[in-house]
Amino acid sequence: MTKFVDAAIFGRAAELVAIENALRDPARAGVVIEGDMGMGKTTLAAEVCRRGHSRTYWVRGDRVLRNVPYGAFGLHADLNEDPANLLVRAVSAIRGAGDPKVVIVVDDAHDLDEHSLNMLWQLANDGDIKLVAAVRPPVDDSVRPFSDLVADRVLEHVSLESLQPTDFSAMVENRLGGIVSSGALDFIAFQSGRVPGKIIELLRYTSRQQRLIDRRGVWLLDGFDIGLDDRARDVTRIHLSRFSEQQRQALEFVVLAGEVEVGIMLAAGLGEAADLLVSAGEIVLVQSGPRSYAAIENHLTETIRTTVPVGRSRKMFDFVEAYDTPVSERARMLRVEWGLNCGGKVTGQDSIDAARIAVRLGEWHRALRILQGVPTDDMAAHELFDLGQLYCDVNRTPIGLDVFAQAVEKACCTSVLLEVFAVWWFRDLHLDSPPLTVSDFRTALSRLERSGPGHDDAGIAVEHAHEFIEVLRADQRESLSDAAPDLVAWAADIRVPDGLRLCIGIAEAIRELELGRSSAALKALESVEELKRNVGTVSLLHGMLKVRVLMQEDQADDARVVLDDTISHDLAYFAAHSGPADLMWTRLHIEDGDLAAATRCSFAAVEALTYWNQTPFLALALAEAEHMAVLAGDVGAADDFDARYIALPASNAYIESRRAQVLRLSARAKVTGEKCYFDSLRELLAAAEDSDALQIAAMIRIEVFRHFGEYDGEAMSRLGEVGADAGRDCRLLAQLGPALRDRDKASLETAADAVAVRMPDVAERCRSIANGGEAVHSSTAITNSEPGHTAGRVSLTGRERQISRLIVDGMSNAEIADELGVAVRTVEGHTYRMYRKLSISSRDQVAEAIGGTRSNL
Repeated sequence: MTKFVDAAIFGRAAELVAIENALRDPARAGVVIEGDMGMGKTTLAAEVCRRGHSRTYWVRGDRVLRNVPYGAFGLHADLNEDPANLLVRAVSAIRGAGDPKVVIVVDDAHDLDEHSLNMLWQLANDGDIKLVAAVRPPVDDSVRPFSDLVADRVLEHVSLESLQPTDFSAMVENRLGGIVSSGALDFIAFQSGRVPGKIIELLRYTSRQQRLIDRRGVWLLDGFDIGLDDRARDVTRIHLSRFSEQQRQALEFVVLAGEVEVGIMLAAGLGEAADLLVSAGEIVLVQSGPRSYAAIENHLTETIRTTVPVGRSRKMFDFVEAYDTPVSERARMLRVEWGLNCGGKVTGQDSIDAARIAVRLGEWHRALRILQGVPTDDMAAHELFDLGQLYCDVNRTPIGLDVFAQAVEKACCTSVLLEVFAVWWFRDLHLDSPPLTVSDFRTALSRLERSGPGHDDAGIAVEHAHEFIEVLRADQRESLSDAAPDLVAWAADIRVPDGLRLCIGIAEAIRELELGRSSAALKALESVEELKRNVGTVSLLHGMLKVRVLMQEDQADDARVVLDDTISHDLAYFAAHSGPADLMWTRLHIEDGDLAAATRCSFAAVEALTYWNQTPFLALALAEAEHMAVLAGDVGAADDFDARYIALPASNAYIESRRAQVLRLSARAKVTGEKCYFDSLRELLAAAEDSDALQIAAMIRIEVFRHFGEYDGEAMSRLGEVGADAGRDCRLLAQLGPALRDRDKASLETAADAVAVRMPDVAERCRSIANGGEAVHSSTAITNSEPGHTAGRVSLTGRERQISRLIVDGMSNAEIADELGVAVRTVEGHTYRMYRKLSISSRDQVAEAIGGTRSNL
């Protein structure tokens, strides 16, 4: 592997300590550092030597010189001179380093020739040298260099694994600078295996090919199909070079075919090689059904599929196709693509069927590659629907709408028409795209009414389809969730297509969330989970809402499992999944009390969703980002997000639009102090309570108390009692309302402890009131109180109080920014506003001013 001298070391603190201790320990002769290519063996050895072992002597194993006696010392001793004293001259070269107990660093020790290995083994065993040996693990069960010295504890053993996710993220952000979206991180993690050297090599590739896009300080994945250049492919070739010829052939065979039955592999004469690959973890042996070898998708597989010579590939294709054996759907898909690439026999219908499998599995770019040579005229309406949805999912919505127009023209039943309408309605919020209008759907329904369906599965009646379209596009509704009561009755009709029933279940879940019935929302999502036929935007929405509901049910660990579940490694899927995932990671980071990470994720969500044109998610994402920017004190960013929120097209297709309104109005009221935002919050609260939207009402009550210290303990208590079985916001009010109403110190302390991690500012307000402080208390607080005004005292935000304490501790703005994980200008903005509130002009006055404020409390 290339020696990377420009990389900081991440995630190897424990390993560095272990290596240094082994070199200092008089009972040890050194250490063996074992790890795959790119794990950082050489970098760690060099770093340890740099830290304090300057008297080092470097020896490197080499595959070319592996059969040459003392070939590792060829740069230090003339191998052409008298071979009788070559050992003496090699030892003298080491002794010439100037210290009787020099540190010998052996890079690529697995490539040492036998003579050099024996000499170093003897010197280390006798205690004459300190040895640091970097070793790559073998593919088979062959003996590792110095393994007996490790077994005898003469040498310490340090094993290097892939970086942990947190260390990996830190390394990528350090390398790129700025915020890195989850889609970009997922792509880099998959393609590099979180191996440090491969991460750097991949980032160099993305820089050369401009595969990562910087949007407003956020790095996004472009989502285009993979196209590794020669340098990136060389890294894969180097990795494959450690396999024998038969092992490489077996690996290529399995990767190209997807899976190969054991009998076929034996017939090809590659059975033993395949077994060795199973032992090395390169492929797996599938025991269910016919025993077969299956490929493991990783950073190597796509490179293998595109670099195997066509002649050899075609020979293997014809060989495996001669056997009529059943294979999995995934293998069928891969074999069709394989046949297209090598010129094998593949029909047009084979391509269409394989592409639809790819869509179901989330292999979007593979589906597009397979369909390249298939004209849309040869496709049926339901096949055109899948293709149109695929183009929308890969961010080619205009092409997708063109394909939808063809599907509407060919529609032979109401099911296809309704599914197309639902996707079009979500994708074209203005409902004015040139290829499609509402009249096109009405015309198609009228045609079906006259001619009848083209097959036995007629779907729902035409008049009901007309009714359904009018329900969806009803402009008087503020949110899709308002239509949920009308739509739920349709979900029970088995004639309604699965895609629509899935959308109806999502609308019902959003409605149940607003009503504060998170357990009912979870049931609604689970009832339609099996209808997720294809991996697409609707399935992403379903997963996002499931995470939200699980968090409302205080099941954060289960929510993380849902987010960490990798459905596909397609680059377009990574890009499409990025925005919704970052939006949910925002909430999970808040749950952990990591507001800096939550702020970064909220910013990343906005840019990823904007880039991928996932407009239905944007209202919530922009409001969340604006809210987080206010909490972080970044008023400029908050104003920018608010301007983009206002510029969104008017539609009732936005996800959790009422929650977005609460977050946005709270943030605006906090930043501007203008009464109009309080009036809007008051109106939203009244509407929520009138419609029994307990979750929205509870959220408004909490936000007003959180940001402005205003509360109505009695109203909070009533809301908590009514929503006793609702989500956790209502449960929080059931605890917080009586405590505020009765000014019960113990109950306030308990409530503060319950929210200390995810809402430290609420916890601080509770403790302040418990200790005799005041907040604005009124039976109609958000109606009558002046915005941002508190009873006779200076009102500092939680972040301003945090910064004030750090200033009192003597920290500079730069040190505070580093401590809080924010920009220096953000700290400066907070400091400026804090000075104005406290009527001071210098840092020296902060301690006295804060002390005066506390005495007022």
